[in-house]
Amino acid sequence: EGVEVGMHGFPLGGADGALKMDKEIEKLRASAQRELGLINARLNDGVAASGAEVQELVNAVAVTKSDLGKLRQLCTYITDSASSGVGAAAASAGLNGAATEQDEFILTRYPRLKVAINARRNLFRCFRELEFFSHIPSTCDRLRDELHSGEWTADEWNTIRNVCMEHVELEILLVEAEMGMKAMFDEGDGESGRSGGRRGVMQTGPSSRRLRQEVRSKRMSGRGWTQGGRNYEMVDNFLSQHVKNVWELGDEIRMRILSGIGSSFDLALNNPAGMVALIEAVEVYERANDQYKVLHEEDDMPNQTLHFTNMRAAALAQIYQDFELRGLEVFRGVHMQAADTADEDEGLNAQFTAVLRAATELVAEIELVKADISPCFPPHWAIEVLWSACVAHVCSNQIIQQIGGPDGHALPDLTVTQLLDLVAWVEFFRETVEEMFPAVAKMHATQKAADFEKKPDLFASSGKEVDMDTATDNLAWVNNMLWEVHRLAQEEFLVRTRTQSEEWLQNVYNADHSKNQSADGNLTTSVCEDVFSLAAVQVTTIRERLSKKSEALVMAVCLIFSMMRSKQIHARDDFLQDLETCCAASNDFTRMSEKVEEVVQELSDECEFTEHDVSTLEASSGELIAVYSADAVYAAQSVHIYIFEPIREAIVEELFGPEWEENLTHNELALTLTRTLEDFMGDLEQFIDDFMLKKAVDSLVSSSVVFYIKCLLEAAERHRSNKESFFLNNHKALERISGDINVMRQYFDGLVEDMPALRKVIEKEFEILTTMLELMSIAAEITDSDASDFILVMHKKIQDIDLTKHAVGDLWHLVNPTQERAVWELVESMEDTLLAVVPPDASLAQQAMDRSQVPGLRLDKMMAMHYIGSKRRRPVKPGAVERMRKMWGMDLEGADVEEYAASP
Repeated sequence: EGVEVGMHGFPLGGADGALKMDKEIEKLRASAQRELGLINARLNDGVAASGAEVQELVNAVAVTKSDLGKLRQLCTYITDSASSGVGAAAASAGLNGAATEQDEFILTRYPRLKVAINARRNLFRCFRELEFFSHIPSTCDRLRDELHSGEWTADEWNTIRNVCMEHVELEILLVEAEMGMKAMFDEGDGESGRSGGRRGVMQTGPSSRRLRQEVRSKRMSGRGWTQGGRNYEMVDNFLSQHVKNVWELGDEIRMRILSGIGSSFDLALNNPAGMVALIEAVEVYERANDQYKVLHEEDDMPNQTLHFTNMRAAALAQIYQDFELRGLEVFRGVHMQAADTADEDEGLNAQFTAVLRAATELVAEIELVKADISPCFPPHWAIEVLWSACVAHVCSNQIIQQIGGPDGHALPDLTVTQLLDLVAWVEFFRETVEEMFPAVAKMHATQKAADFEKKPDLFASSGKEVDMDTATDNLAWVNNMLWEVHRLAQEEFLVRTRTQSEEWLQNVYNADHSKNQSADGNLTTSVCEDVFSLAAVQVTTIRERLSKKSEALVMAVCLIFSMMRSKQIHARDDFLQDLETCCAASNDFTRMSEKVEEVVQELSDECEFTEHDVSTLEASSGELIAVYSADAVYAAQSVHIYIFEPIREAIVEELFGPEWEENLTHNELALTLTRTLEDFMGDLEQFIDDFMLKKAVDSLVSSSVVFYIKCLLEAAERHRSNKESFFLNNHKALERISGDINVMRQYFDGLVEDMPALRKVIEKEFEILTTMLELMSIAAEITDSDASDFILVMHKKIQDIDLTKHAVGDLWHLVNPTQERAVWELVESMEDTLLAVVPPDASLAQQAMDRSQVPGLRLDKMMAMHYIGSKRRRPVKPGAVERMRKMWGMDLEGADVEEYAASP
């Protein structure tokens, strides 16, 4: 009809004919420029060109010459404004790139002539496509030969890509032919029912499509269907031979592509260019299909039977299968190797270790796939997702089988190292997956456990792309399920760690430790080295198996610290047998606290803990360090027990007796006490370090005061008279007491120069002695001071109203027994004032019972034990002793009372 037909078989025509011509001119002009550029490049190569290259150059010149001829011919259709010369117009168009704004397609005003001229081009295209159509059999044979000849060659994948690019042109031709021919019958049927003759068929644009759709609707509704069905059958029969030939070739190509895709993992690593060529061979069909759908999205062709070969869906399915088989093959080799082991137990252990090693290798390849393999594929193929999903499915199945199901029934049968390896692998998997897919860390999987052994279906309904929601959900489910396995394995491992730690700590603490003395005289034992050598072995084993970020490592170390703390709490007193062992224990416990700090610092430097893990580790280590440090002070202060043993034996019999009162005018017993302290101080200065020496001296100050008051209260306990003084002469006795206090204080004041902090301790501890001396002076009517003032001071020190009453009564009982009831009444009258100044505090007794309190250093505890065990009748109201029993514990009548009797 002379109407210009576009490249897709539809009439162009219309008022925009001039625009279409301009586009043709532009295309020819650009083609000429490209060819000329190619010619220029080849000419620049000079005589180095080969014969084939020269022939190619000649062909390019011929094609360019033909294109220039067409350009000149098209330029004749331009208006006079550009037709001053045909050659000039062509040159001007070629150099300037476009005609001027006044140019006009000359045939615009002559539509019939325009139709005739366009017919020439359309005829040329028709004959060209008919020629292409007629050569389909030979083209298929040629492509088959190229496909088979390229097999097992270096250019195999490039050959497949080239064959695919030509083969898809055949499919495009046949698909377009089927659609066009059936559309032609539709338009023919529509023309017979419309006026206007043949020209009505040549409408263009949406109206033409609507016409075809109307005709199709008519035929589908009843009449015309039989005739249309015969026409469609005729088209199908006409194309059947070529369709069979081309689509059979497509099947062969698909088999070749799938054979390459089946080894895509190795191909992408060893021959990335070949992998890219193979993927391009697949994608060429998808691009053709997508473009066809875009061009014909408004066309409804229910009777179209030809579709482009579906390459991508088959390729993705093959890759998914290949990835799964690759993982299974790794584990199959592990199981076969374990089956060859003669010993069943060794075989199971070796199999578990090998399974974890294989799983680690597969998970590690997730990063390899992302970095080296994924770039060979288009992003929408989501290769890293497919590989991660396969690894998650295969590895989780294998590990679940090894541990006896998701509930971990076989975990108790695993060794500690196997549990550590399992915990480390799950952490490695979790870290890798969450780093690759951050959304997985916050997802709650929707899959059920029933789907566990089934390979997940990751593809959308078309099979041409990965369903990211399903894939991500599957990864999240596996991730969460394995984290539950991690929790079970970690709990089992911690139970084993607790048992092992308890066993080796028991062995270490019960062993005989070698005693050492340094060059400067410090005493130590090997307990520190023995404990921390085994602790280091256990921690090192755990560190080697777990990652630097492992939370399980922190929990294991904290558990070991906790077991060490518990053992130290229960076994501390076993080291305190005499003066030397107390000194050695103090030094050992100090060194052990320092060792803990070193271990924590080393872990912090070499590991990559989170802030929460660091705070947890510091809290646990802080508790252990606090116990070691407190026990070091406790051991240093415990030396007073063994220092006052000989002192008690030497002076307690005579202290406050007639000989002490009448003959020992120079306070010889107090001097005996201080000289004994001085002798032991020489040993302490050598045996323990300076810091602990100060703690030991503090305890000696307190112990001296408590010892002296205890002896005084025991004297009151022995005094049975309610009328006469315990002393022969109260005035002389009080002078002796004052002298004893001065002798002891002067000794400790002599140590203040080397220990300045000791001054406050002396002032605090000796205050109660001077207060008691003053009260005894008031009771003996030597001074006229008000007793209530000193009773208040004494109560501030004792902080227990019942103990204060008993102590004041005993002081009056010693020097003025007849006034004992009166002073009791005085203290009772002051009770409200005393309680207001120092309110009752039940925690004082608990503090006194704390393990950090060294026996014999608390005055209130010594008094409580003394009065609970006292047999002397006092003018006290009923219930005082019972209150003391309740406050200080009933056990004071038992073990603690015995301890009191044996204490200084």
